[in-house]
Amino acid sequence: MIGPRGSNPVVTMPPPMASPEIPDDDATAPLAALAVAMTAMNSMRTIEASIESVRTLASRVLVIDSGSTDGTVERCRALGAEIEHRPWAGHVAQKQYAIDRCRGLLPPEGWILLLDSDEAVDPRLALAIRNAIWLALGGAERPIGYEMNRRLVFGGRRLRHSFQPEWRLRLFRSGCGHVAGTAPHDCIRLVGAGGANATVGRLEGDLLHDSWADVNDMLHRQVGYASITAANGDPFALRGGGLVDVLVRPGAAFLKQFVLRSGWRDGWRGMAVAGGAAAATLMKHIAIAERRGHASDERNTRSSR
Repeated sequence: MIGPRGSNPVVTMPPPMASPEIPDDDATAPLAALAVAMTAMNSMRTIEASIESVRTLASRVLVIDSGSTDGTVERCRALGAEIEHRPWAGHVAQKQYAIDRCRGLLPPEGWILLLDSDEAVDPRLALAIRNAIWLALGGAERPIGYEMNRRLVFGGRRLRHSFQPEWRLRLFRSGCGHVAGTAPHDCIRLVGAGGANATVGRLEGDLLHDSWADVNDMLHRQVGYASITAANGDPFALRGGGLVDVLVRPGAAFLKQFVLRSGWRDGWRGMAVAGGAAAATLMKHIAIAERRGHASDERNTRSSR
């Protein structure tokens, strides 16, 4: 079974239970071998829930902030997180920096959990993470990375069907994971200790993704993501941006989420996020078409001189 984005082989782990290897005194104590890496920028709406979900799980929570002005920095400090300022360097570079800084805070056998500032670990996932790390520290032969299912939260409710399942590799041994991909669709790839051939476990529980405050926020962010996608790489090498893409792909994106993924069972929220997926697809292809069109105009102008 192949992991997302063709990265690493996946081995599905048995349902995690309270491990007998965890000493009673340490069953709820923060793990000295675990650090959480986060990036933030004006994340006041979601950062508290994110940090609160890992305060009793990890010994260190490091937030790399790129210039928040909404109280994010002060709130993170009040919650016990460590804050470091770094100008925004892009999705991949910023997250890699956070991972590298966490690596320096951990013992050699340490583990890193990478979170976005709008993601929170639910209690069942927290227990699964704790068990996986304790088993690894106990000498058991375990995967060097773990995926977790990211579940969308919208309108104050956890969606059961839309965008499901969405497995993301977020927990890995220190020194064994790096950020790859292109913005805004970055991902973790495993390096060392098996590298691309390393097995990846899967943990029970949900990584709650409170991505959008409402429909207006969703559409606004999708415009930004479309622009970022269109700005990556050679405009003539980008896929999409044609007439068929604009006419067909948005509707296909809606049907995928609303019908094939049974988003209709999430009610109006499922319809809204399926519509958001369609809007994102439309805006992406329009943005690619615009960039390619400008590049073509410039090329024609140079050739006519």
